Amino acid sequence: MMQLAEFVASHWIELVVPLGVTAGLIVVVLLVVPRVINRIDRMTPIEINLTYWRLLVAPLCWIIATVGAYATIIQFEMSEAAKDNVTVTLAVAMTVALIYAALRVFNVAIRTYHQQLREVRDPRTAYIGGIRKIVNIAMIALAGLIIAGQLGLTITPLLASLGIAGLAVALALQDSLSNLFSGFYLMLDQPVRPGDYVQLEGGQEGFVEEIGWRATRVRPFDNNLVIIPNSKLADSVIINWHQPVPEMSVYVWCGVAYHSDLDEVERIAIEVAHQVQDRMEGTNKEWDPAVRFKEFGDSNINFVTILRVLDPTQRFVVEHEFMKALFRRFNEEGIEIAFPMRTVIMREEQPAPSPRP
Repeated sequence: MMQLAEFVASHWIELVVPLGVTAGLIVVVLLVVPRVINRIDRMTPIEINLTYWRLLVAPLCWIIATVGAYATIIQFEMSEAAKDNVTVTLAVAMTVALIYAALRVFNVAIRTYHQQLREVRDPRTAYIGGIRKIVNIAMIALAGLIIAGQLGLTITPLLASLGIAGLAVALALQDSLSNLFSGFYLMLDQPVRPGDYVQLEGGQEGFVEEIGWRATRVRPFDNNLVIIPNSKLADSVIINWHQPVPEMSVYVWCGVAYHSDLDEVERIAIEVAHQVQDRMEGTNKEWDPAVRFKEFGDSNINFVTILRVLDPTQRFVVEHEFMKALFRRFNEEGIEIAFPMRTVIMREEQPAPSPRP
């Protein structure tokens, strides 16, 4: 104790300088900088968010105190081993402070981004929580490896063990990981989004309810849920009726007998299509319906009438109403929709020749 007092008395100038600088920097960080930022925010049109600065105050003070402590301690006469121990301890403290600061800033930023996505009902909100946890674990693991290296521990065998364990886990969870990364692809590329009406290659169709970690839930009109693994959805051919816009054409097929007047058929079909579009909700009133004759069928000349709806869910009721109205009008005008016909030729059997006498 006496030696320490004597050392401080004889070296107080060398000790006051680093300690004074350290204390001054901490005061600047705690008091001066926030006031300067507030003044700049009030005097200029530049908006400065103090949230991130407040997050960095504690780690920054920690770093300044660590540097000040190191600058103070090296003033003492000590062995090389003691200096090495002090250096390692302060390096570990510095690493912890930096990782702590990075984690605080990242978590606040990701929570802010998550809130923004939730306000606009973006489907990527389902993945933000998982991404935050993965990044936090990765940063903590990285800090552990750095600290282990600073303490002189050999981390090569540990990395090799982790690599082998990771390979074993990846092989065991191959299907789950495939669905997981397919979910990331669906989130980033957004071929489908919650609320979209889609039709899959396998014939399933309905509204996308949720894109989860493992599977996507699609609700068809019968109000059941179709659970589709993300990997299968990512590899499937998808018709998205809501992209790029929900407005779509409706094609209604019909056929008329061969003796029909095709000009009259076209005129009536277009007139009926206009009437249906004008009186029904969810149709494009400015769309001009069209009729296109397509083929000479077995019994009829087949044609398609093209209408326009503003939303894919309206196409079924529009098809329904148009078919009723067109059938009624064809009956009134005497236009025939022929039944399938086949011509059967019956051959008479010839009597067997009589035997010769």
